[in-house]
Amino acid sequence: MHLPVWPMKHVHFRGLAGTVRFARLLHDGSEVRHSVIDPEQKAQHMTVGGIGADVVTFTLPIMRPDVLMPVLEIRLVEGA
Repeated sequence: MHLPVWPMKHVHFRGLAGTVRFARLLHDGSEVRHSVIDPEQKAQHMTVGGIGADVVTFTLPIMRPDVLMPVLEIRLVEGA
Protein backbone atom coordinates (compact mmCIF):
# COMPACT_ATOMS: atom_id res chain seq x y z
CA MET A 1 0.00 0.00 0.00
CA HIS A 2 1.45 3.36 -1.04
CA LEU A 3 0.95 6.07 1.58
CA PRO A 4 1.18 9.41 -0.29
CA VAL A 5 -0.39 11.20 2.69
CA TRP A 6 1.02 10.18 6.07
CA PRO A 7 -1.73 9.45 8.60
CA MET A 8 -1.52 10.45 12.25
CA LYS A 9 -0.44 7.12 13.77
CA HIS A 10 -3.26 4.86 12.45
CA VAL A 11 -4.38 3.69 9.04
CA HIS A 12 -7.50 1.54 8.69
CA PHE A 13 -8.35 -0.97 5.95
CA ARG A 14 -11.85 -2.33 5.62
CA GLY A 15 -12.33 -6.00 4.74
CA LEU A 16 -8.95 -7.30 5.99
CA ALA A 17 -9.89 -8.56 9.47
CA GLY A 18 -8.52 -12.05 10.02
CA THR A 19 -6.42 -12.00 6.84
CA VAL A 20 -3.26 -10.07 7.77
CA ARG A 21 -0.24 -12.19 8.71
CA PHE A 22 2.48 -9.53 8.77
CA ALA A 23 3.07 -5.89 7.85
CA ARG A 24 6.21 -3.78 7.51
CA LEU A 25 7.50 -0.52 6.09
CA LEU A 26 9.56 -1.23 2.99
CA HIS A 27 12.14 1.54 3.38
CA ASP A 28 13.69 0.03 6.52
CA GLY A 29 11.88 -3.31 7.04
CA SER A 30 10.44 -2.27 10.40
CA GLU A 31 7.43 -4.31 11.48
CA VAL A 32 4.10 -2.48 11.76
CA ARG A 33 1.66 -3.68 14.42
CA HIS A 34 -1.87 -4.44 13.32
CA SER A 35 -5.06 -5.21 15.22
CA VAL A 36 -8.81 -5.45 14.93
CA ILE A 37 -10.48 -2.97 17.26
CA ASP A 38 -13.61 -4.04 19.12
CA PRO A 39 -16.48 -2.44 17.15
CA GLU A 40 -18.24 -1.69 20.47
CA GLN A 41 -15.30 0.34 21.79
CA LYS A 42 -16.05 4.02 22.30
CA ALA A 43 -13.61 6.68 21.11
CA GLN A 44 -11.81 8.65 23.83
CA HIS A 45 -8.96 11.12 23.36
CA MET A 46 -6.44 9.03 21.37
CA THR A 47 -8.45 5.80 21.48
CA VAL A 48 -10.09 4.82 18.21
CA GLY A 49 -13.71 3.70 18.35
CA GLY A 50 -16.72 2.97 16.19
CA ILE A 51 -14.83 0.98 13.57
CA GLY A 52 -16.40 -2.06 11.93
CA ALA A 53 -15.48 -5.64 12.84
CA ASP A 54 -13.98 -6.19 9.36
CA VAL A 55 -11.43 -3.36 9.71
CA VAL A 56 -7.72 -3.88 10.40
CA THR A 57 -5.90 -0.98 12.06
CA PHE A 58 -2.17 -0.52 11.42
CA THR A 59 -0.19 1.50 13.97
CA LEU A 60 2.43 3.60 12.19
CA PRO A 61 5.19 5.81 13.56
CA ILE A 62 4.07 9.40 14.20
CA MET A 63 6.87 10.81 12.05
CA ARG A 64 6.68 10.28 8.30
CA PRO A 65 9.72 8.39 6.98
CA ASP A 66 12.15 10.50 4.99
CA VAL A 67 11.45 8.73 1.69
CA LEU A 68 9.75 9.86 -1.49
CA MET A 69 6.81 7.44 -1.13
CA PRO A 70 6.30 5.39 2.06
CA VAL A 71 5.10 1.86 1.31
CA LEU A 72 3.37 -0.49 3.73
CA GLU A 73 3.87 -4.12 2.75
CA ILE A 74 0.94 -6.26 3.93
CA ARG A 75 1.28 -10.03 3.82
CA LEU A 76 -1.95 -11.95 3.96
CA VAL A 77 -2.73 -15.37 5.35
CA GLU A 78 -2.48 -17.96 2.60
CA GLY A 79 -5.85 -18.62 1.00
CA ALA A 80 -7.33 -15.33 2.31
